[in-house]
Amino acid sequence: MSLDPHPRQSFVGEPLRVTPRPFWSQRTLIVLGVGLLSLGISLWQLSVPELQSLYNSGVYFAASYKFVSGVMPYRDFVFVQPPGIVLLLSPVTLLSRLIGTHDGFIVARILGGVVCAANASMVAFLVRQRGRVAMIIAGAGLALVPVSFLETSAVMLESFCVFFVLVGALVACQKKGDGGPSVSMFALAGLFFGVAVLVKLWALLPLLALSLLLLPRGRAKVGALAGGAIASFGVLSLPFFVASPRDFLSQVVGAQLSRGANPTNDLSILGRMINLTGLSTARIITTNGEAITFFAVFVTLVGIAFLRHRHRDLVENFLLVSAILSVGAVLLSHEFYSYYAYFPAPFLVGLLAIALAEITGPVARRVRAIDVRDSIRSLVRVVVSVTAPLLLVGLVLWDTTQYTTFDWAYGTYAPWIEIESKYVPVGSCVLYSDVSYGILSNRLATTDPNCPNVIDPDGMWLAAHQQWGKPSRAFVNQWRGYFEKSQYVVIPYPQVSRIPWNTVLTSWFNVHYRLVYERHYLYVYENVNPPA
Repeated sequence: MSLDPHPRQSFVGEPLRVTPRPFWSQRTLIVLGVGLLSLGISLWQLSVPELQSLYNSGVYFAASYKFVSGVMPYRDFVFVQPPGIVLLLSPVTLLSRLIGTHDGFIVARILGGVVCAANASMVAFLVRQRGRVAMIIAGAGLALVPVSFLETSAVMLESFCVFFVLVGALVACQKKGDGGPSVSMFALAGLFFGVAVLVKLWALLPLLALSLLLLPRGRAKVGALAGGAIASFGVLSLPFFVASPRDFLSQVVGAQLSRGANPTNDLSILGRMINLTGLSTARIITTNGEAITFFAVFVTLVGIAFLRHRHRDLVENFLLVSAILSVGAVLLSHEFYSYYAYFPAPFLVGLLAIALAEITGPVARRVRAIDVRDSIRSLVRVVVSVTAPLLLVGLVLWDTTQYTTFDWAYGTYAPWIEIESKYVPVGSCVLYSDVSYGILSNRLATTDPNCPNVIDPDGMWLAAHQQWGKPSRAFVNQWRGYFEKSQYVVIPYPQVSRIPWNTVLTSWFNVHYRLVYERHYLYVYENVNPPA
């Protein structure tokens, strides 16, 4: 007696035919579609001469470029982030030594767009068990949320960190029998989480979330996950630690723990909630009341969905706990910048997708059960087929409009920066308050072995524990030493705050440097007595 309720019949001598599952399934098309949507927006941004998140992108690119040129982060220059982004950009910065930093930076920005596109695809794939609607909401949500402007055409830590977190989550949340993935698969997931932490320490939060959820399943899986993370983080960071243990720990850990409150940003929790909606740049949610309403509706939807179906799988619980931890940490951190909102965004849009799919599912089943004529159903399909693409095009146009609006306040016009190359000879020793200027003008490389390696002036304030305070005499003298060794100084405007100007340093600078170009937020100064 066959135990199969639908036994396959075959004649003697005739091979059993099994219909293969098509590769181009609806799920596959959704995963690819949301990724291409995100990538398309990124490529559009690359065609615009305005640049977003330029300072941070320049710091990470320049740090990697110096590293492949034999200059060690932490030991030879201040870098207050883990070395993950330095290693990940190494192939691109090696290429930049051949094609120039300007074109290499374009490649790096394209890579950032590809990473963001992959993030959108992975979020969609992560919630695939909740259906096609959930996949579309999650993937398209991450691709279209306005805060992604700051990540999709730039080189930012959040996007790369999220990428490895999502890869690790996909490995750990596979459905393989009742016991789930094997211990070795959790070790593999841990390796990806370790790389995520190596990019940005915030990845410890989703790693903690997954570890807590795995505790009821046995300590072996938790140990494998933690062991994999420790192994990848330890092995990849070891060369930097060995080169300068004290500087590595003080800059990567100590400087982050000693961060002070930024007086130029809104430190209130409600102000941060406005940014966390991801809609503040689009001028949709700009007040405390709107932010509270948004999150109240969000929490209500998620709460209803989880109460309706209490037996949640690992993916849904992972998204929930990761969202709680990451949002809580961002709201309570000492500093907050708009682009921070991209880190919890995948967890939030994933939860929203699951909640909407759970709530709308019964409604959709009831609608399908209604007995209507085939002609009416065909009409509905035609209307949906026409309106859905129009809606998508409208969302993309709306998205790009918000990007151009945001540019007026925060964008940097690349052609103005590139003019520097006309006034600074190739190979010169140039000191920048924003190293991205040297990258775009192909003046980052120098032939002077004594040229100061100043990559991240903001990070130098942080590492020197001078952040948001009056600079010490030693810190001012340190910068004067940089000026003495440099041939040129390039800054966006006089008295830029990244340099610890005081009366003495300003007077000295005015005597030893002369202005050779000044226009469009580009000031080029030449040392009247350059070092031999």
